[in-house]
Amino acid sequence: MDKAGRNSVFGESLFAPCHVESATGPRSTPLVQSASPYVHGLLLTALMSAMGTASAQTPLPDVMVQTAAELPSDLPKPYPGGQLASGAHLGVMGKTSVMNAPFNITSFTSKTIEDQQARSISSVISQNDPSVRQEYGDGTTIDALIIRGFPVSNDEIQLNGLPGILAPFRISPEFVERAEVLKGPSAFLNGVSPSGAVGGNINLISKRATDEPITRLSTAYASSSVLAINADIARRFGEDHAFGIRVNAGARQGDTARDYLGGQTRNVSVGLDFQSSRLRASVDLIHQKQTMQGAQGSVNLSAFGGPAPAAPDGSLNYAQPWNRQHSDDSTLMAQVEYDLSDRLTLFGALGHGRDDSTARISTPPYVLPSGDFYFSSMPVTWRQRSTAGNVGVKGQFETGPVQHDWSIRAETFRRNANLRYYFAELGAGTGISNIYHPPALPAPPPGDPSSPPLIWDVHTSLPSVVLSDTLTFADGAAGLTLGVRRQTLKLDSQTGDVYRGFVGVRYDQTVTSPMIALRVNPVKNVTLYANHTQGLAMGDSAPLGTTNAGEAFSPYKTKQVEVGVKVDWGRIFSSVSLFQISKPYASIDPNSNTFGVTGKQRHRGLEFNVYGEVARGVRLLGGATFLDAQVNDSAYPMLQDTRPVGVARQQLTVAGEWDVSAVPGLTLLSRAVQSGSVYADTANLTKVPGWTTVDLGVRYATRAWDKPVTFRATVENAFNKRYWKQGAYAATLGMPRTLVVSSTVAF
Repeated sequence: MDKAGRNSVFGESLFAPCHVESATGPRSTPLVQSASPYVHGLLLTALMSAMGTASAQTPLPDVMVQTAAELPSDLPKPYPGGQLASGAHLGVMGKTSVMNAPFNITSFTSKTIEDQQARSISSVISQNDPSVRQEYGDGTTIDALIIRGFPVSNDEIQLNGLPGILAPFRISPEFVERAEVLKGPSAFLNGVSPSGAVGGNINLISKRATDEPITRLSTAYASSSVLAINADIARRFGEDHAFGIRVNAGARQGDTARDYLGGQTRNVSVGLDFQSSRLRASVDLIHQKQTMQGAQGSVNLSAFGGPAPAAPDGSLNYAQPWNRQHSDDSTLMAQVEYDLSDRLTLFGALGHGRDDSTARISTPPYVLPSGDFYFSSMPVTWRQRSTAGNVGVKGQFETGPVQHDWSIRAETFRRNANLRYYFAELGAGTGISNIYHPPALPAPPPGDPSSPPLIWDVHTSLPSVVLSDTLTFADGAAGLTLGVRRQTLKLDSQTGDVYRGFVGVRYDQTVTSPMIALRVNPVKNVTLYANHTQGLAMGDSAPLGTTNAGEAFSPYKTKQVEVGVKVDWGRIFSSVSLFQISKPYASIDPNSNTFGVTGKQRHRGLEFNVYGEVARGVRLLGGATFLDAQVNDSAYPMLQDTRPVGVARQQLTVAGEWDVSAVPGLTLLSRAVQSGSVYADTANLTKVPGWTTVDLGVRYATRAWDKPVTFRATVENAFNKRYWKQGAYAATLGMPRTLVVSSTVAF
């Protein structure tokens, strides 16, 4: 295999790795797995002091931000500016360029993850894509996203095309080369989402070794005392560099800018790969442990019946200091491709994810107008095992002037999960608090695991078979994608409690999901596209207390119609999309107390995206999303033409970078994220104000001791905005002003 065909942009670690190699060549260093806060501080202080002194004595060179090496065959190249990629992996359609994709897609590079000093994948996506916002996020124990107004759980995120095998609560981004976001339902492209998400799909691509050796060490600090360290090491070896290994290992711990909120994270990832002229194979092992202390839960603002209460200072913690969550997550994945010929390829992948978590949490309390709320804390255990896989064949052929890119594959997903609550602390674990003046109460005794009164035990199986064909006409100027997926949805669950009893649900239904998508290039740099796709989810089951408790409804089919235009201006990319998504809506009839599908939720939207280099040394990333979302429920006259909970009418994101020509290597950064007002209740009586946050930063790339070094500093929420992030289920308090600094040296 040609050596250049395997090269890639240098994979990077979480805290600002530099995209250049030392002029004297790489040298090996030990893998740093973790360090104490004292060692973190010494490393950070020593690096900043020594590098700053050296840089003052050494003339500044021309610092390269992007390596000139070609990317490996499975990664689209970065678009000019390096913040997003020029393509993404679209499920059964495989690697597809942005201009040839009949969908709205964005693919964030590891450069963006590092330059923005991200501590989680959800923060990267939600703060840079105007169609995406966080459901929970920083300050809580869990990440979740909202795409086009619909929730997407963290445990639905894919790894290299396989769903649901990554950490279900929070994903650290050290191992991620690309974060690909597809907007809209994707039952055909990716199958049924494990938890039934229909707003979009997220796929993470893991890092691989490059032909150039990599040895990088990064240190970081975030207020008030969070210290971090990460090592990124990669080598290729063997004949023609066929074998590769990439290791990322690091630790992060300390207290955040919120009162008594802190924790620690330990993570390690190993990526192995083999590449020859016909065979490509890889194995990924990802392990992370995360502990959060004093984690603030969400609150329910729906009881106000009027304007929501003003958000308290983001540094205030209304959770109890003894709130805690610990998660232990492991992922193992293998994939292989073999070219039977130049036009026929066999492929397969298999992955498994394990999560074991324990926590002391509170259910989202109802906040009263005075700011008071009643809370009840309880120990919780969560256990989840997920397995995903696929096998298939893909190829190309022609029928006259039409080229066909086709694939046939079988996919499977299985998950066993159970959640247990232990109510053994009804004295010290309950009380009245206040969001403005929270008292610190005594820690309750541990719960008794011998008699759990509440249990949720679910076994899910989602096998499917899919056939797709993309027909290309007129020398590539037009493309038509047709396909169909035959999907089976199986569920066996037990939910309930010892007071009201348990209800069992068995579910086994098969559904066909077709798709049609068209793109036309009237001129080379313009794409017009349209698609009609479906989202698929298991139908709801009637809850305990209804007349039809346990009844399971047919699978919900969510339908999307979308049209758009994309323009590649050479170094600037822009797109406009119009879409409508319709989803069944279920509720309990107040007259009969019967649960059923009684309405529809409809989202109409306009999206605008732009990114690239607007001028030499000036980069732009952002856009706007406008949503007209409605719920119509025939069972409730008050729920006619209401807006869904947590869905804003507009969301805007603008991020800019400016390379200061007078100071080589210096870059100024800024970002503004805005979300409009939302409602916290289905009747649209409690309105939560919109919010805007501003981040300001600086990046400086230089050389010290003849080694490339990058320093970064960012002030997040620079104006210390106080705000509620109201999602589809509850509200969380926005984080206060936070300073994040980091340094990376490449050996």
